[in-house]
Amino acid sequence: MNVRFTYDENKDIQCLLEYGAGSQNSPKRTKAYEDLLAYTDGLSDTEKVRAFVRDYISKHSLDLLAIATRLQQDWDGISERFEERVEHIFGAALSGTFTAYVTIAGRYPYNLKEHYFFVSPAASGANRTAMHELLHFYTWEAFGDYVRKGIISAQKYNDLKESLTVLLNLEFSDLLSGDVDKGYPQHTELRARVAALWSEHKDIRKVFKSLIGKE
Repeated sequence: MNVRFTYDENKDIQCLLEYGAGSQNSPKRTKAYEDLLAYTDGLSDTEKVRAFVRDYISKHSLDLLAIATRLQQDWDGISERFEERVEHIFGAALSGTFTAYVTIAGRYPYNLKEHYFFVSPAASGANRTAMHELLHFYTWEAFGDYVRKGIISAQKYNDLKESLTVLLNLEFSDLLSGDVDKGYPQHTELRARVAALWSEHKDIRKVFKSLIGKE
């Protein structure tokens, strides 16, 4: 698996428009999206949104390609340890290249089919975001058939895959540089259960099956 950090203006616009107003796990608008609404009401006009993005970047003195290069260096410093550990946990490997797009949107979704996700320009959280999103890819690799085959609902699967990211705090804390994967408030109890089951079993399949009542 290779992760490539970069900046793409069109992807930035896409992320801002599609996720800035809210997402499945968080209905709250991001600050950048609020700024966009104050800038223009022409959200259907891509060029107006592009002008906002460029003005935002200029106003905040962001060199996003240079930032992507720095984030790449930071990631390269932990990537081998992360990959070795996560493959051992899930008993699965990911192949090919995954692209991490830097975005001003304030929300960092992923695309399963096209192997990309978004990260913040802030160095402090980029590695955590990258590991968080990649954990979703590994979860899909190991357990995606449970939702594809209708064994569990899409909502149940979403709650589980978000809660499993608590493993970052348990098994990857040394790679987080003091950061913490907090998750969403609605998953607090489920994340605590994941942590307890993981402490007991240290077996991701037993944990998952216990969570869906199949163990």
